Amino acid sequence: MKRIILTSFLFLAGCAGNSMKENKKSAEALPAKPDIAFTVTEGISHPESALYSDTHKTIFVSNVASGNPMETKRVGYISKISADGALISSQWVKNLKAPKGMAIVGNHLYVSDVDEVVKIDIAKSRIIKTWKVAGAKFLNDVVADKNGNVYISDMNANVIHIIKNNVIKDWIRSPALRGPNGLYSDGAEHVIMAQWGSDVDSKTWMAKNPGHLAALSLKTDNTKFVEESNLTGHLDGIDVDNRGTLFVSDWISGDVWAVQKNGKAEKRFNFGQGTADLSVARELNLLLIPQMNQSKLIAIRLK
Repeated sequence: MKRIILTSFLFLAGCAGNSMKENKKSAEALPAKPDIAFTVTEGISHPESALYSDTHKTIFVSNVASGNPMETKRVGYISKISADGALISSQWVKNLKAPKGMAIVGNHLYVSDVDEVVKIDIAKSRIIKTWKVAGAKFLNDVVADKNGNVYISDMNANVIHIIKNNVIKDWIRSPALRGPNGLYSDGAEHVIMAQWGSDVDSKTWMAKNPGHLAALSLKTDNTKFVEESNLTGHLDGIDVDNRGTLFVSDWISGDVWAVQKNGKAEKRFNFGQGTADLSVARELNLLLIPQMNQSKLIAIRLK
């Protein structure tokens, strides 16, 4: 897949958002001053992901409470925050390990949890199903397509799983994925992947070969993809705003990048190491950034 295909995907992502090297130069530019709508620190602990549901008028926040993203003790939890940043429920759903990415299908919240994926009934505030993922090493982000299929990245195993018809299996497994972390989908055509990188030091989480972005097809052979090298880093969160701008976070550097429809990437903000799985609340025109190391959720007004 050539760069033009990823650029085309960004155009499609912009359309989806309305309904559902410049690199070196940009990297040296000073980040913009964010227009912060609110910050949340109460009731959350090492937040990894944040996701707004307009249906439920709620921001869901996954908390790696111990601070260890590989935690095996059940100390993690999901919080509920109001659309204006007020704490609704700190430990809304608990007894998780180190929950990370989330996706909503109907009235259900899917959450990755180290080596499991859980399905939460939002109305009942409880876990109704758990998939234990054989061979899982580090389940990370979660995204859904328009048909309700759910995709889950495993950064350390170089796998993207799929839950389809209530069964979990590999969607793509390949070393070429190079640490698949953040996932975003336009729902019908593509899944776009933010890579962390390859040859990762287990102590520092630094990759010898940092990652890029790549788009995988939902319609044709998903194994045929080429990385887009216009953005390089330990890429984590990824989502698109109402104008079709793709926002991508770099966990290690703390940078938040904006990628335009033409593929140009520019550094927009920096919130320090631990800037994790961001998302866009398009109905609120807010960029939601969980700052894992600072135990803070930051909501930024988008222009």
